[in-house]
Amino acid sequence: MYKITKSQIQNLYAIASKIGILESGNKDDSFHALVYQMTNKKSVSDLSGMEYYKVRDRLLEIQGSDKNNDAKVKTKKKNKDDTKATEGMTQGQCSKVWYLMYEFEKASPSHATVGERLKGIIKRQLNIDVDVKKPFVWLTHKQGNQLIEILKKYVANAKDKSVDIEKVK
Repeated sequence: MYKITKSQIQNLYAIASKIGILESGNKDDSFHALVYQMTNKKSVSDLSGMEYYKVRDRLLEIQGSDKNNDAKVKTKKKNKDDTKATEGMTQGQCSKVWYLMYEFEKASPSHATVGERLKGIIKRQLNIDVDVKKPFVWLTHKQGNQLIEILKKYVANAKDKSVDIEKVK
């Protein structure tokens, strides 16, 4: 099995960029996740010829479905936060979760990383086992809202405890 050529690599990146799943400089973007999901390879340059065609065909399939959707919804522009309950978390929700997690870290320091703590909270509160690097992949929009409300309570409780400790000193 041979590795794909430089022009084939560029072709995949061009298609991914065109359909909006490529983030420049981010190896954990949707494009690389798709490549890994389909081939179990983290690097596009490691793909074989057959894997190249498999990934390319999937990207073209996504591109084709996007064109069909664009033609139907050309008059209405979709808001980023305008999602259904079955879709994943929005970028705004993800940002809010990370903001609350860092607030929680300030109020209640721990030896565990912020990502590890978030993973534990999601596991404990929502009964979903997630990856530390991509904790929001398996969460729906509704679960994102639940997580934000849970984290607000965590932060409030941690701040209350830190105030109580300062009163004792």
